[in-house]
Amino acid sequence: PWFVVSVIICIVCAWGYLRLATPVYNISATVLIKDDKKGGGASMSSELEKMGLDGFVSSSNNVDNEIEVLKSKSLAREVVNNLGLFVTYKDEDLIPSKELYKTSPVQVNMTPQEAEKLKKDIVVEMVVQPQGSLDVNVKMDDREIQKHFEKLPAILPTDRGTISFFQVTDSIPVEGASSVQGARHITATISCPMNVARGYCGNLVIVPTSQTTSVVTVSLKNSSLRRGQDFINQLLEMYNRNTNNDKNEIAQKTAEFIDERIGII
Repeated sequence: PWFVVSVIICIVCAWGYLRLATPVYNISATVLIKDDKKGGGASMSSELEKMGLDGFVSSSNNVDNEIEVLKSKSLAREVVNNLGLFVTYKDEDLIPSKELYKTSPVQVNMTPQEAEKLKKDIVVEMVVQPQGSLDVNVKMDDREIQKHFEKLPAILPTDRGTISFFQVTDSIPVEGASSVQGARHITATISCPMNVARGYCGNLVIVPTSQTTSVVTVSLKNSSLRRGQDFINQLLEMYNRNTNNDKNEIAQKTAEFIDERIGII
């Protein structure tokens, strides 16, 4: 009898853990970083080096340097600001409460410039009524602000910045949510973008696949699979954009220097 009871208790405990525990996904992508030293081909930088103009050429072709750029907090903050990841949502109607990503019926906005000045998170408790009205309770510092909006969009000016609310009509339904139309309780948290970027950098791992290649694997651990994919995709997109801008700037300065030398000759 004790054996059967122990098995039942273990099953119940395992079910409870799986029910309450937040899953963590490991999202990864493979990226090819162009490295002149390992590429084997002649490039503009190598030709300029032969001409004695290597001082005008960035050393960013080194894979180790590029990995540090990809892991930099400044680049991660750009991604956080671009995707609005400094605002997170939770559905309080579910037990336990479930984090929402692109599934909240109401979108809460604050400019990244204002959010960057926050010393403490701003917690926005919302009650979304079926007819479209919204009741909010904003907790900032040691005080609270209550406000009722008959319809959206709406704005709430505060001394920490302006908080805006938008209705999201095409939000993806949340798995496990009740199909009964009623008031929904959503909590949004506005954090400092740099603090959020530090958290993503702590969960970001970038390693080369081998010592003889310029291919690296970018991995991120996150509780949302879709959010992790969006972060990595945006990170690589902004890295490529910044790299191209740097290359264009170097090429322009090099051309100006050569034209100036030719003019002197």
